[in-house]
Amino acid sequence: MTRSGSDIEKRIYLDFNASSPLVPEVVEAMQPFLAEHYGNPSCDHWAGTSARSAVERARSQVAGLLGCSPEEIVLTSGGSESNNQALKGAFFASRHKGEHIVASAVEHPAVLKPLEFLERLGAKVTLVPVDRQGRVDPESVRRALTPRTILVSVMHANNEVGTVQPISEISAIARRAGALMHTDAAQTVGKIPTRVDDLGVDLLSVAGHKLHGPKGIGALYVRRGTKIEPLVHGAGHEQGRRAGTENALLAVGLGAACEVAARWLGMPTLRALRDRFEQELKALLGDTISVNGAEAERLPNTSSVNFVGQVGADVLARLAGVAASTGSACHAGSVEISPVLAAMGVAPREAMGAVRFSLGRTTTWEDLQAVLAMLGERGSVHGNALEEHWERIHRARTEAASACQQRRSSTSVDLILGAGVGRDARVIDIGGGASRLADALLDRGFERVTVLDIASTALERAKRRTGARAGMVTWVAADVTTWAPRSSFDVWHDRAVFHFLVRKEDRQAYRAAMKAALKIGAQAVIGTIAAGGPDRCSGLPVIRYEPASLASELGPDFRLVESVHEDHLTRAGTTQRFQFSRFLRV
Repeated sequence: MTRSGSDIEKRIYLDFNASSPLVPEVVEAMQPFLAEHYGNPSCDHWAGTSARSAVERARSQVAGLLGCSPEEIVLTSGGSESNNQALKGAFFASRHKGEHIVASAVEHPAVLKPLEFLERLGAKVTLVPVDRQGRVDPESVRRALTPRTILVSVMHANNEVGTVQPISEISAIARRAGALMHTDAAQTVGKIPTRVDDLGVDLLSVAGHKLHGPKGIGALYVRRGTKIEPLVHGAGHEQGRRAGTENALLAVGLGAACEVAARWLGMPTLRALRDRFEQELKALLGDTISVNGAEAERLPNTSSVNFVGQVGADVLARLAGVAASTGSACHAGSVEISPVLAAMGVAPREAMGAVRFSLGRTTTWEDLQAVLAMLGERGSVHGNALEEHWERIHRARTEAASACQQRRSSTSVDLILGAGVGRDARVIDIGGGASRLADALLDRGFERVTVLDIASTALERAKRRTGARAGMVTWVAADVTTWAPRSSFDVWHDRAVFHFLVRKEDRQAYRAAMKAALKIGAQAVIGTIAAGGPDRCSGLPVIRYEPASLASELGPDFRLVESVHEDHLTRAGTTQRFQFSRFLRV
């Protein structure tokens, strides 16, 4: 928890694919090497041998997780170095055989950038595509191979969307073609099984800080007999494959992390949390979100969500205290979508709103509930989810509970009649399924009444209540923020819809619909919860207005004429103040 003034902000970490905290076992293993074991592992005296023993034990722990021999593990400074050594080392060692390399279009920059470098040295690189789920088709790799192909590099799982690639199938294809197979397993080691013989790879990259180890340490698995040129030349460290004095402190941290990770493989608890989170998110937001890679095998901890029509950075900015990552970048007012999502063919309107939530060992359901609550509080409930919400509300209410419990039931009618409109005026009641305005207007001889409501249940109930006169009313089942008026009206009445529009874009859409529906000189009567009222109603967040703030929100096309307060009696017996304001379309 951190304090900012008088506010207390809970910190929720959902960015484990970016980096993970050290687990206690790793801290305990590293502690003695901060002060006691300071020798050079290459030295044969007492200080060196203890350090060397620790490094070799760590190497064995890494090998144990990968299912290989310790001699096949090269300790590096991290995943990026491991990728560089695999790609450049294989290229330089195999140039006599060919110069062609095959990789996927969704690789991490730590693979794509070295390949660009090798192209300047004569390498020929083919990037194979992925499908809408981010998956590489092994047949596309087969088709890309040439007699000059020396290496295939496909990541085990994507860092952004979590899609797990069919590495064993691709490895078999590469092996039959006589090419080496490398996989960047930075995101999978410690999360899902990564035994090298099962994967069939010759080279595999590991990043320590992705599996609760320290930063600055990684490993490269090099299958026995595989020849690669060292990336760093010097003394004969790491069996001559990577020069530089081994860092015993970081090595023991990596080893301990790998040993602990063996107990977490598959992450069934996190998979259940992730799936539940996505289900709740779908229930909350409906088709205004989409999940990348949802139909593919994914990392059990990864949820890449597109908030359709929004910008990922804006979504995160509304989630106070939540650490997560976006799939887009903002530059000088424009939004640049992730190359990974672009390669997957995700529509820009979806991809610009991508947010990656990646769970870890400390993630709880309470953390995810807090995120869901913040998304709801900030008005992310809209679209189909909003329609479903109101359908549930109206199905649960009795006819009596749906009736408006007011001290002055004629407030809306008084304002409409005060506008000086005749009985032949065209009146539209927004969200009017549960109100009695249509009944009251019909009682007073109005003949051209339209009722629009997002909930079909409310409209059907209103039709039954209106009885034989239902045929005199035009009934429209629609969300006003997506509705396109096909005719003009003399009066726009909204008893209680506008204050639910907590998203700026929804208020803009509402104003556009109202402006399109009203002729110059027409009237608008809008009711909202007044200042000092509750900040939630019917389970949804609301914005409270006074006449001046409502007029400011509606803008210069609508001039405030008059306003009145009206008290509602809630089912709990308390009084709730509403503000009704009449505007002139100018």
